[in-house]
Formats: sequence, structure tokens, C-alpha cells
Amino acid sequence: MNLQVIPVGSISETTDEIRAAQQLMKQDRRRAFAELNELFRKGHPPDSPLDGPYDGKLVAVDILPGITRFVEWLSALWMPWKGKYLLKEDAKGDNIFGRNSRLILRLLFPLYRGFIENDAETFRAFIFTTSIDAGRIDPDRKVLKIDYDSSFNPALTIRRILDEVVQVGEGTYLGKIHLRWWWGTWKMIGYFSLQPKK
Repeated sequence: MNLQVIPVGSISETTDEIRAAQQLMKQDRRRAFAELNELFRKGHPPDSPLDGPYDGKLVAVDILPGITRFVEWLSALWMPWKGKYLLKEDAKGDNIFGRNSRLILRLLFPLYRGFIENDAETFRAFIFTTSIDAGRIDPDRKVLKIDYDSSFNPALTIRRILDEVVQVGEGTYLGKIHLRWWWGTWKMIGYFSLQPKK
């Protein structure tokens, strides 16, 4: 698969590249992750600040062998995460979830009080701040950092996540998910994509 950043007007071509890498994951995970990384590194910070709702898709995960397979199996059956809602003026945002996941999230995070009604089908949770900075594992690249390290978020889980997003085509964004383990080291555990909500 020949990966390149497609110029303006290329939403479908860029999303096709992401989908192709996702399909390749079934045959050759190492190569698929390498191609997603190549596409990410060819990206750049968003041309204009992201604002409003964005549809999200989980593209790939790589946590630990058993956990990775379980997350892949579960997300193929049911994906509660639907995207992100960003507020450019405040340099912050939160995540959009399907309403059918509300009870489960309340059970998983019983002390969390940040659930926000969004619309008839979704709600929002887990706030983050945004900034443009060097990538954690790509320090030679500027990225949009999405930082969950806030006292509002669950300390043992959500606060340990750092997302990084780059624009890879017009209206198409590719993100890396980083997790800080309890012993302090960071690991890149997956990719997701974002597109403006239609």
C-alpha cells in the first residue's frame, strides 16, 4: 500500500488508506502498524483548530497480547465511543459515547460525575485539554495533543491517556493513543480516526 498525504479534496482517498491498513491488520499486524505510523508521520497539525463534534473510529489497538485480542473482539461487536467534541476557544473538549453504554460506564466509573447530555442518541464524558506540541514518540513532529490528566477524570485509568492527532487529508485526522503505565513508562496502544460530524 503506497501511503502519502493526499492534498485538499481527498477525504475518501485518505479514509481508504486508513481502512486498507485496518484490513491488513488481519494478515500482518506489524506491517499494518508500520503503515499507519508512516501515514501519521506524514501528517501535520490541523490546518485550523478543531471545533464541534467529530465522528471517531477505533482503527487499531496494541496493548498486551491477551487484552488486545479481547478489545478487538469486543469493539467489533460493540463500540461505545463515537467521537470527540472539541471547543477551540477553550482549548478543551470531551468524548462522545452512545447512550446504550451509559449504564456500563457508570458501573465502571461509579465516582465520576462528568457525564453530560449531548443529544437523543449520545452523551459526553472525560474532558481533555488541547495544545500543539511535539509528539511523545515522534518528537520531530508537531501534533495536536489531547491530554486527559485532569482531576475531573478517573485517576487510575482515564488520566493516564494521552492522544495525539494529525491531519492526513482534508477533514480527515489520524490519532495515536498513548497510555502511561502505573510504573511510569508510556506505550502507544492504538490508532483512531476523526472526521467532522455530518
